[in-house]
Order: sequence, then C-alpha cells, then structure tokens
Amino acid sequence: MINHVGLDENDAAEKVLVVTSAAKHKINLPKLGTVDSKENSAEWIFSVSMLTEGWDVKNVFQIVPWEDRAFNSKLLIAQVLGRGLRIPEELRVQPKVRVYNHASWSKKIQSLVDEILEMELTLTSKNVDIPEREKYNFSLYSIDYTREERVSDKKEGAQQEVFDLTKGMKLVSQLEEEEQETEYEDIKGNISLKKTIVKKETVSIDEVVRKISESFKGRALEAKLVFTNGEYENEKLPPISEIKSFIRSSMDECGINGDLLTQENANKIYGKFTGLLRRKPSTPVFNKKVNDLIEIETSAMRSQTERYSVIKQYLTLFMSSAYKKEMDEDEQIVFEKIKDEVKGRQVQEINRYCYKTPVNMVFATLEPERKFISMLTSDELSPHIDAWVKARDTGFYTIDYQKNKGSKFKGFNPDFFVKVGDAVLVIEIKADGDISEENKAKYKAAKRHFELLNLELQNKGIKQRYYFDFLSPVDYKTYMKYVIDGRIFSSNYRSSIEDALEKYEN
Repeated sequence: MINHVGLDENDAAEKVLVVTSAAKHKINLPKLGTVDSKENSAEWIFSVSMLTEGWDVKNVFQIVPWEDRAFNSKLLIAQVLGRGLRIPEELRVQPKVRVYNHASWSKKIQSLVDEILEMELTLTSKNVDIPEREKYNFSLYSIDYTREERVSDKKEGAQQEVFDLTKGMKLVSQLEEEEQETEYEDIKGNISLKKTIVKKETVSIDEVVRKISESFKGRALEAKLVFTNGEYENEKLPPISEIKSFIRSSMDECGINGDLLTQENANKIYGKFTGLLRRKPSTPVFNKKVNDLIEIETSAMRSQTERYSVIKQYLTLFMSSAYKKEMDEDEQIVFEKIKDEVKGRQVQEINRYCYKTPVNMVFATLEPERKFISMLTSDELSPHIDAWVKARDTGFYTIDYQKNKGSKFKGFNPDFFVKVGDAVLVIEIKADGDISEENKAKYKAAKRHFELLNLELQNKGIKQRYYFDFLSPVDYKTYMKYVIDGRIFSSNYRSSIEDALEKYEN
C-alpha cells in the first residue's frame, strides 16, 4: 500500500490488522469485534493457519489459505467458506468470496471442496480388477540411490581467472509491469479469466551498485577484473562509476530502458560480481550412489480424479470400446452425462484389442500427449506392443535431476512406459522445439539413470532393458516405424528434440 497506493506508513498500518498467537498481536484481538463498523479502518486482516471461533466477521470476500492444514478437512472448508459468505446487512446483492489455492496442494483438497459444494461430477482413471485390464499390468525396475556429499577441493596454484567486464553481461529482457491472467471457478463449475496488471519488484541501478560496492569492502578478489579503463585487483578496485557504466551497457544491450532492474536481473548481476570474491577453499558437491534395485508395479499406480469443468475445458478421454464393463452403474451415469456435454473428439473410444493399458480411462492434457496416445492405440502400432501406461505426474516413477552441479535435486516422472517383450520404452513427451535448461537437465539425468539401470539389471541376470527418449510430434511417425521394425532396440535412435538438446548443451 505504501508503494502502490501512495499512503504513508502510519495510514497503511491503520488499514492492516494482524491476528496471530504472537504476544505482540494480542492487542489486535479485541479489534475483530468492531471490524464491521464504518469507524474501524481495517481493510486487510491476516490470520495465521486457522480461522478460530473468534474470527467472526461478515465482510470477508477474499481468503488466502497459507498452508494446506488450514484447508484440508470438510469442517475447516465449511468454516472458511461460511466466514466469507455472511452477507453484510446493508447489502442486498449476493456477495462472492474468493478462496485462492496454492498450486502445490490445491489438487489434494479439491475433492473435499467439491463435496462441500455438492459438486461430485468427476471421473477417475484407475486400475480395474477385471481380467481384460489386469493382463496389461507389468513390473518396472528403478534404482534406489544413496545421496552422498563430497568436498571438491580447490586446486593449489591454479591460474587466476580473468573476468572481462568490458563486454557487458547478458540480462533478461524485462518489463516493469505485465499483464497476468487469473482463473476463477465458481461453484457451478463456470470458469472465468481476469486480467490484472502486476507490477514487478524492482531495484534501482544505484541500489545494485551500492550493494556490489559494499560486498567488495574488506574482501579479497578471486579473479582479475578487466574494465574499459584497465585491470583492477585487490589493491585497486573499480570505482562506482565504472560498475554503474557496466550495468548500464548491459541493460542497453538487451533494450532495458530507465533506471530500474527486475529482481531477476539484479540477482544475475549480484551473482556475476559475487563470483569474483574469494570463495571457500572447498565446495560441497552432492553425488548419487547406486544402492539397490527397486521393483515398481503398474498395478500400484494411484488413481487420478478429474472434475467435469477441467475435463470440459482441457482434457481428452481415452477408453476401451468395452468401457461399460469397466465401470459400475454410478460411474456410467456420470460418464454419460459428461460425454453428452463435451465435444465429440474429447472422448475417444478405442478398439478393446488396441487399448492395452490396465486403467479404465486415460486423461490426455496437451495435443502432443493426445497424438501419442492415438498412435499407441492405432491399428498400425498396437499389435507390436504388449502393454503401456501413462504415468501420473507425481509419485509413480521419479527420476532426480540437477540443473547445475551442487544445486538442489528435483524430480520428474517420464510420461509413458511401453512394454515390448523384455524391453521397456520410456518416453517423455514435449512440444516441438521445447528446448530449455530444465529439459536439458531432465534428458541428461534420465539417460544416465537408464544406462545405470541397464547395467544393474545385466549384473543381476534380469532380462528387462530400458530405452529412454524425449519425443515431440514431429518424430512420432519415425519412432513408430522404428518400434514396428525393431530398429528402436538395435540402433541409437535419436529424435529431433534430443539432437537439439545435445547441441544446446554443447
């Protein structure tokens, strides 16, 4: 409010009421009793984690749960919505309460919200206990890694590195404000979009220069700096004017006007100069060590439930032509209702003999996924494969990767596992041209994982082998031909996107 509304600090503080268990906030608790009155200036109320019984006000129209435990039971959800939907006496219009979900846990609580709001029109992709589906379950292997930390010692007498700062540095083209879309879904499942101009957090050039200058004080340089006016070392550090000139030229190079930098660009500049300061003589590096094999059963893959509004807007459903035998009566009723509402091509009934997956239905989100499933279930390819699964986004078969050495490990789950005899084709689906640092790291980690896995399987006398690839639609036809004629197992197949990722790395 100080930055965007132009209020001074005291006026802004009057409009904010913080209610927590902290001793310094106890004085605010009695004020809750009068927040409905026009005399009370509070407009923003912050309460931590739980909405207690003392939190009893009418004019609440926006709620942001901070943790999932504030919103992960039917009782808590009812309390949250109930607090927000109490109609102010002066109003005769129906109010709306907006509850913002955090992306990382919204899926966990969505079914609870739907039950509270009596929105139970959902479909579930799950393993079905009938012979027609069960015969397509199969076993996979992965590796149990032990993470170990080792210390990388700095080499003695290493030549001093030179940082040539006459050439500027690459920044990210920026806007100080940008339009963002927020998706709202009402209790009837209608989805609307709202566009908002969001101002980014920015830092002035002078503030960036000041911070860099302060970091130089009292610390030795690790490298030699080369500026326009010559070299600078420990005894002679660059003046503020030259640091500022370097930043300005870097901004000009990528078309950044004005005197402000986004936090992203400021951090890039800080990182550049921090790298010049003396580092510790050793650096911790995290490695993974092969521990043992893990067996993963497709029959243990968790179910996936999607709501009607999401299905209608985003998904395509694939199921066997004999789907009625794989659903109970209630599921059939819901499915037929949804089928009548969605577009025809969003529901794909596949010949039962070509639908070789253990789940009753498969949800496809993006066009590359839809095309790949259509290929898997085609009359041309399906006779040449034994079974397949589309993995869940999380928790089924996770491969760890690092964007940079020493950075935190992340995990991703390959999209498809296709069984062909003793071979398993593992496919990560991407859009054509989707080249990024993230995908490069995933590709490199997955290739290494399956190389190690195949070695472990060979050492233990297990016949199963894995063939991993990144694929995009431009290569689907070629990939299918290689699977049909067997070249996928005898040649070093490489897709267009893999070629681009390897060139990108080099």
